[in-house]
Amino acid sequence: MVRLYEYQGKQILRVFGVPVPKGYVISAVDEVPKALEKIGQSVAIKAQVLATGRMKAGGIRFASSVDEAVLVVREMLGRKIKGVAVEKVLVEEKLDIRKELYLSITVSDSYKVKGPILLFSTEGGVDIEEVAEKHPEKILRYPIDYAKGIDAAEISEHLVRLGLADTVDGLVDIALKLYEASKRYDAHTVEVNPLVLTRDGRLVAADCRITIDDSSVFRHPELGIEVPRDVARPLTDFERIAWKIEENDYRGVCYFMQLVDDVDEVAKGGYIAFHGIGGGACMLASEALLRRGFKLATYLDTSGNPTAFKVYRGMKIALALPGIEGYCLAGAVIANQEQWYHGFAIVKAFKEYSRYRPGFPASILIAGNKEAETHKIIREGLSGLPLRWELYGRERVLDVDFIADRFSKLLDEYRSEGPKTLGNIVDFVKAKRPSEDELKRCLWFKTSTGGEVYVDLGKCIAPDCGFACVKACRWMGTGALKIEKGRPALASRDPEALRRLCTECLACEYFCSSKGGNAINIVVPVYGLEDVVKKHIHLYG
Repeated sequence: MVRLYEYQGKQILRVFGVPVPKGYVISAVDEVPKALEKIGQSVAIKAQVLATGRMKAGGIRFASSVDEAVLVVREMLGRKIKGVAVEKVLVEEKLDIRKELYLSITVSDSYKVKGPILLFSTEGGVDIEEVAEKHPEKILRYPIDYAKGIDAAEISEHLVRLGLADTVDGLVDIALKLYEASKRYDAHTVEVNPLVLTRDGRLVAADCRITIDDSSVFRHPELGIEVPRDVARPLTDFERIAWKIEENDYRGVCYFMQLVDDVDEVAKGGYIAFHGIGGGACMLASEALLRRGFKLATYLDTSGNPTAFKVYRGMKIALALPGIEGYCLAGAVIANQEQWYHGFAIVKAFKEYSRYRPGFPASILIAGNKEAETHKIIREGLSGLPLRWELYGRERVLDVDFIADRFSKLLDEYRSEGPKTLGNIVDFVKAKRPSEDELKRCLWFKTSTGGEVYVDLGKCIAPDCGFACVKACRWMGTGALKIEKGRPALASRDPEALRRLCTECLACEYFCSSKGGNAINIVVPVYGLEDVVKKHIHLYG
């Protein structure tokens, strides 16, 4: 689920007629005087972070003058609240509070409900969980029939029994509006805590938390959500790039997150790139690594039968982080996906990366469908590379402690070699295309996600290779290549047809190389990665 900032939630509530405090979002200290000129001198200043418990963490403070507000904002901007840096604050009118209430519309996944539920409490604020636990008599839980909606009369009766007869009409009105907002925005939760009853009798949403279904983000471009993920902090440059891989390609998963969002911290060293296949397997294997003191910089999951392109791109982002000292693919699962696509991606990524970082340690555990073929691809493809690597299969799927121990030894050997002489990291991340002269000899086409397949007929050794590229394309793909007059040829002259025919499996490049032809170069750009690396180039040493 995607969490919205408080100010975004209040913008939605305002559209639906729910009263909210007058306020302005600011990101610089010099904006404070103008905000207070419109709001008044007595204000609440609230850090905009996607975390609960801001009040106790110092993320909500008050001021009664411009000078005081400037001081608070200056101290708050850039500070970390609940581990998240504050980039914006909401400055809004301070309410004269008589009583704090709680109201929310939440989709319940309980087997008894499986639908929206209205939750109301006669007490709200920072300790609402404690109220729900110790004083259930103060809580109203009302399952909503999605076909009928909220029965206003029935809700009114419940609220009267809770002792709120004086405000029942206002509460019912807000509940109905919250429900409409939740439906319109595909929300999992619309929570107002506290819903304030002011001394002059107004009901005002003093705080707001909204989460929406990440699959519905495309329906709400006005929210400006760049990446539909439940992340409590701003995304890093590397994470934004990784999302672009996933955004327009639903063939399998390429889920990438930085476990250490501060790139400067990773660059200090001591971190490894962690890669798993399947969420449960990832947790099992990562826990074994953590027990041995490893620090994981990345969480990369490539499951659900992704293309080789997706696996390769994910690996390239993980390996491009500055300071990474090792790579561990812990596929602690016997997967039903065809694992040779992982094999092709692993070989291509490390052929490129080992030139930048010779001797780099890599532990690879991969099992499942096409396991034997995959291991053969990896062993032959990595053979002779300046890489320190080990490969394991299904016999070690449940023995992740063994994998962690072996990886620890590989890493110790690597570190014992002392300071490293590194290659050009920009050369590693850059998409390398043929020269103009080489291009004249090439058959080439673009794939569905922007890859480019080049077949250099000047380097082609067909038929001596047995047309390895064409066989691979037809066996592991859908036949973008064919044999014509004793040479490889494109299966269609229509660029759109070729995009559809190429399943981005990398097989033709691998088998051409394995036969000694080296005639095929597949360019798989990771859009934006070169720019991000250059931005942080001072961290690579």
